[in-house]
This record gives sequence, C-alpha cells and structure tokens, in this order.
Amino acid sequence: MFFTYPPIDDEILSVLKNREEFVVVGHVSPDGDCISSQMAMKALLLKMGKRVHLANAGPFDRSEITHLRADFLNHIDEELHQRNPIVVVVDCSARERLGHLGDEIEGLTTVIFDHHSSGEQFGNYRYIVPRSVSTTLIIMHLYKTLEIEITEEIAEHLFFGFATDSGFFRFINAYRGETLRMAAELVDLGVSPNMMNTKMTGGKNLSYVKYLGKLIDRSEAHFEGKVMSSISYLTDSEAYITSDKPSDALYSMLLSIKGVEVVLFFKQLSEDATEVGFRASHQSHIDVGSLAESFGGGGHKKAAGATVQQPIEVVRKNLLKAVEDLI
Repeated sequence: MFFTYPPIDDEILSVLKNREEFVVVGHVSPDGDCISSQMAMKALLLKMGKRVHLANAGPFDRSEITHLRADFLNHIDEELHQRNPIVVVVDCSARERLGHLGDEIEGLTTVIFDHHSSGEQFGNYRYIVPRSVSTTLIIMHLYKTLEIEITEEIAEHLFFGFATDSGFFRFINAYRGETLRMAAELVDLGVSPNMMNTKMTGGKNLSYVKYLGKLIDRSEAHFEGKVMSSISYLTDSEAYITSDKPSDALYSMLLSIKGVEVVLFFKQLSEDATEVGFRASHQSHIDVGSLAESFGGGGHKKAAGATVQQPIEVVRKNLLKAVEDLI
C-alpha cells in the first residue's frame, strides 16, 4: 500500500556516468514541473562534470518561467547533433509533446525520466514512475541514488516542480507520506513554501485577471454538467495580455463546480492548430491521459495535454464526441 520509488536501472546510471555531453529536453508549453526538472537535471549533470545544454521548443508563456527563456536552446543544430550527445527527456514520454525537437533528436541515444504513463513509447532507456507526484521528485530520487549533494538552489527547483504538479499539496492522496517527507527534506535545505506559493500565484497583472474572467465567461457545460469547456482565440491577444497562461486557475475554478468530472480548455494556436488542456476530478473515472493520447498527446489520468493540427472548432467537436462516449 505504501509507495517507494523503484531502483533506477544500472544501464541508465552507466549512461549518465560514462558519457560526457548531454542535452536536457522538456515538453512544449512547459510548466513548472517541466522547467524545474530540466534545471535540476542540468545541475546534477554539471556536478558530475558533464557538458550540458538545455532545450525546449516553448513557448515560455507562464509568468513564473518567462525569465528563464534565454537559458534554453530552441533548436538542436547539426553541429551539436553530430557530436552525438545523450538526450535526457524529462517530464515527457511522448515524442510528439517535444514539438520540433522530437524530430531533431532523431538518431540520438535518449533517456526518459517522467511520471506520465500515456503517450507513444520512445527512448532507449526509460524510468517512468506514474505514481510520483512530480518529475522533480523523480530527479530528487536520482540525486539520492547517485549520492550527489542537493544545494538550496537545487532544492528550490525540486520543490517548485512538486508544488506546481501537486496543486500545492492539494492533489496528494492517502498513504503518500513519502512525498511529504521528501518535501520536508527540501524545506530543511532552505526552501520556503510561503515564497514558493507566492512565486506560483503572485506577480499577475490586471489584464491576466480580466483574461481569466473572459475564459470563465465563455465556459460551457456539457452532458448534464459533467464536462466544462472554454476557448481561447487568437483575437484575445488584441484585448488582453495572453502571454501568461491562466489555465491552472481556470481548471481549478471549473473543477470546483458541483458535478464536474472533466474540464477541457481549447487554445487556438493558428487557423489550423489547436492546443488542448485536459483535467479530471479525483472522483472521475475518465482517464484524460489516454484521451489525450488518442489525439496525439499524453499525460496523467487526471491531467494531460495535446496539440492537434486542425482548426479549433473541428478539434472541439471531435473531442466532445470522444468525451461523450466515455461519460
């Protein structure tokens, strides 16, 4: 009943120890867990004396991570590819969720560290722990396995990823004391939960709040109120500052409505491309990770995402039909 992290394969540890150059990659539209996992993995490899690059296709449209954009490559160029670095993918186990970087790492040895169970199986080596609350806690387990010191700065990255993916402790279930003990270790290393919460939720501008209000106003109920959806259009950028994602707040508010099991958030990327966010309540039997996978994405049972190369209204119609079949 009680959870413990499984041992990491010796083959994975050998690759990390014996190779010299690495590229650490995360999924498109990175969130706190993705970026923090990339930063913590880079710090670990640097402590091992390796040469390390960070890469992410972006966009970096969350206010808490926008300042980090300059630290990441947007492409893996031919010169870097020819040096044959090891690619370490964190917080993602579906190639499609890497955006154009998924094609650019073709032919390179790839190691996956993730807690998402859905998505196309790829990578030469995989350490997937679906029961881990965040990928940063998987990285913390790697630090402990390799007996590498966790500094206060690294602890802040590890805690921030955990805090964002756990909804600041709200998504932790019974018999998960190991998660709280790991969080406590990070606090003892100097992390301030109070400051982490401010980093997650503060620093917003009035336009962000108005944009969130517009998305709530657009929300619609489906299937006797069991499903809620909302839409963000390209034209929203003319009236609001849409660079900061309000989706986490939107999911939280819509899931708080009595009887809601699933929330779908459709964001128009272009006339022919749509990003979809999926969330399910803890009481829901619907696995939104599997649902997202059927649309080319992936994620967890309760949280997932997909980018579909179709117009937003087509994606919305098809996805609502797919959800209706599950309801």
